[in-house]
This record gives sequence, C-alpha cells and structure tokens, in this order.
Amino acid sequence: MKYFLLLIGLVIAVLAALMFVPVENGKPVLDPDSVGQLLSESTSMVVSGEEEVLPAMYRWRDASGQWQYGQVPPPGVNAEPMEQKDTRTVSPEALRQGALPEDSQ
Repeated sequence: MKYFLLLIGLVIAVLAALMFVPVENGKPVLDPDSVGQLLSESTSMVVSGEEEVLPAMYRWRDASGQWQYGQVPPPGVNAEPMEQKDTRTVSPEALRQGALPEDSQ
C-alpha cells in the first residue's frame, strides 16, 4: 500500500512540475489553463452524448491465409474495407418491457 501511495505522489509531483516549472521559452510544458480547457471539453463531450465516429477498419489475408484486421493495412495486400455496424444498446429494463433495437424489429 505504501508503494502505491508513493507512486501516486510521484505522479502528482511530475504533473505539477510539468505544469508549473518553466522550460527554455519561459513557459511550462503543460499550461494549467489549456489542461483545464481540455478537461472541460472532454467532459462536455461525454455529458452531451455526441456520437463518436469510428475509424475505418480493414481485413486482409496474411501469407499463411489467416484473416488479419486493422485500421491501416500493410502495403501490397488486397485489403477489404469492413462495414461498421451501429452500436446502439438497450438497457436490461427496456428489454424486460419488450423493447428491441430498431434494426432487429
């Protein structure tokens, strides 16, 4: 437990140093104002429920004939773009009441 607390203290000390100790140009590596703005933007995105656009996914066969999947296929392979399905979820309570996802009705 004491090592865990020591590690947490070390992380906090490093972050504080990055935010408040000036470097070559007289500014800190992490500006406290920009960090606060970044945190507020990320929190507002989570609260607002904006849909996230998923990156493109591809599949291709490797030299042994096995399917490989990834966002960036290696050069020289015949990669097929994959269809991305909607990821809507239904709560357990809604399922008990008979609600089904729209595309399965």
